Amino acid sequence: MMSYSIKIIRKDDPKTTEWSGGSTTQLAIYPENAEYERRNFRWRISKATMKAENSLFTNLPGYWRLLMATDGEFTLEHLGMHRAALQPFEQDSFSGDWTTNCFGKGDDLNVMLAPGCKGELKAVMIVDYVDEILGYNNDNRDTETYECVYVNDGDVKLSIDGQVLTHLNQGDLLIYKNQKVEHQVKFSYINLNRHISKEVNVIRITIHQEINEE
Repeated sequence: MMSYSIKIIRKDDPKTTEWSGGSTTQLAIYPENAEYERRNFRWRISKATMKAENSLFTNLPGYWRLLMATDGEFTLEHLGMHRAALQPFEQDSFSGDWTTNCFGKGDDLNVMLAPGCKGELKAVMIVDYVDEILGYNNDNRDTETYECVYVNDGDVKLSIDGQVLTHLNQGDLLIYKNQKVEHQVKFSYINLNRHISKEVNVIRITIHQEINEE
């Protein structure tokens, strides 16, 4: 019995919608039948483009947010909390309850987490190839782990535990669901643009989710 599952969302699959400060694209949501507008999701991954010099983030009570800049330079100001000046592949984390203003234009990758979920973002630059050993020192069998790979630019070949899976192009997202939390897994990335001396940047999103018994 397989202890993992894989899903790939291609660049052109999601729909882009406009918001007050620019545009946003939902890449993934869990459960898959959840609706962002109803706030009934456990976690959500999206990307956004800030087109206005000053924009106010949507209030999301009860959710924790992770945000990584992917293009441009901008500053997040959390009223009464802290400020974070971000350049590409720098990140910030904050509560969806906070009043957050963004100053400057750019692109970002967002993760929204409900209670019972934890996450982290990591930028990986691939000049030729990169191997990552992902291990989970977690004895809690009531936890599921998702490893998501978003290709920010370029093209990459990804294999997991030595098995070649697929080519991922710019804007693609792969979701690997690890149902065996004590199992280590090896992610191997090969830069398909290395012949033109162009590095590839991917963002790995890790989400640990408590399993609800219903």
